[in-house]
Amino acid sequence: MLHIWVYTMDMNSMAIEKNGLFSINVDRRLSAKEQWEDFLHELCHVLRHSGNQMVMPDRYVDWQEQDASSFQLYAAIPMSMLKKLSLPEQKSEMVAFLAEEFQVTYRLANERVEQIQRRVLQGILDYEYQQFTQSQINTYNPANWSDATRAIMNKLEHLKQKGGMAHRQTSRLL
Repeated sequence: MLHIWVYTMDMNSMAIEKNGLFSINVDRRLSAKEQWEDFLHELCHVLRHSGNQMVMPDRYVDWQEQDASSFQLYAAIPMSMLKKLSLPEQKSEMVAFLAEEFQVTYRLANERVEQIQRRVLQGILDYEYQQFTQSQINTYNPANWSDATRAIMNKLEHLKQKGGMAHRQTSRLL
């Protein structure tokens, strides 16, 4: 459907584009699970990247490789499918279950679980930070100030109305 030629050879997996035609070689020396993972990695290069990595700056090549590895996780264990499963509670059991269910290596299943855990934790932290900042906005209410704070704020307001502290400081320097 995507007009990508896929073949296997005894060489490292790679994606190749020549004259607008795309092909992916998958290293046949790998296990079936590793071949699937390599295919997904290379598929990302075909779908999302362009250029010859042999002549690219190292940082750009590193970014493409990182992007392909991230894509590989999503493509190998899609969240839409993951949500439909009843997962074990223990992480090690969950990783083993996902590795078997999606026919991927234990390593990749573990990376995907850790990625999801990081995102869940980040969501919790974002929510707690949002709640904290909202509570700070609510506490900056003059009605909640102590008498000492109110006295200081009144003095500052009085100084501001008289021309401000900056004006007073400038006058002294002149």
